[in-house]
Amino acid sequence: MHKKLGALAIPVLFVLALFTFAPSSAEAQGVSLKLFGVYGSIGAGDVQEGLDGATSFYRQVLELVGWSRTGDFKHFDNIWEAGGDFVFYFTPVIGIGLGASYMQNWPAKTDMTFSLPPAADIKQTMTPKVTAIPIRASLYVAIPIGTALKLSLHGGISYYFAKMDYTWRLGTASDWIQVETKTDGKGLGFHGGAGLEFNFSTSAALFVEATGRLAKLSGFTGDSTLSVSGGGSASTSGTLYFWKDYYGILGVLSQVGIRDTLPSGSGITDAREAEVDLSGFSLRAGFLFRF
Repeated sequence: MHKKLGALAIPVLFVLALFTFAPSSAEAQGVSLKLFGVYGSIGAGDVQEGLDGATSFYRQVLELVGWSRTGDFKHFDNIWEAGGDFVFYFTPVIGIGLGASYMQNWPAKTDMTFSLPPAADIKQTMTPKVTAIPIRASLYVAIPIGTALKLSLHGGISYYFAKMDYTWRLGTASDWIQVETKTDGKGLGFHGGAGLEFNFSTSAALFVEATGRLAKLSGFTGDSTLSVSGGGSASTSGTLYFWKDYYGILGVLSQVGIRDTLPSGSGITDAREAEVDLSGFSLRAGFLFRF
């Protein structure tokens, strides 16, 4: 609720800034190109929780029967992003931006090794990959606060084209089972931010800014392929679902996977389309060129 209120507050701030700082002339002021790189975070959502639950099931089973373990589940909620925006200023202060970027989680491979000599070690790995291309439209307000410095505020809407893939594997070097899942989805999000522009000429500047986004996507569809070391495989297509399942002494564990229908049955609760939460914060730095 607080995030939604924060997003709604951004247009109000822009309107106030427009009336306070906009000059009386409506003469066009030119075009700027912003190029940036980003370190940031995402919420990850149901998918991260479900993959954690899936690896936890086998971890608990092996530990119950005496296998020792090294390694833990790796969260994948840190991202990098690169992109750009064209900003069309129709006054010295107010502009409209159109842009796009590519974002992806930092490598976060879960790698667990289970040992019980003299048996061969068992390894469990989980390799998730979240990627997204947001296409965005923004309202910009650039407020001079010195001869070479501006405060920049922006906010608007984005449309995300996203992919959520992961590969899970369990077994020894010679005997193993693997599930590879590839899905894609799309949806609407909101963004806003504030930063500083440091002019080092009339046509170029360095900028740094903090941005936030609200983007929770669901309805991902795709394929999942199960394969084994002996050479057999089977595939299924459908929707990416999240659910919780009761496993007796192991308790209730979250799960995620491709199904052709909503998971149901004894012990299953909270079944729904899995949500990939791209909401989060980013720190951007880059260059701005004026034309």
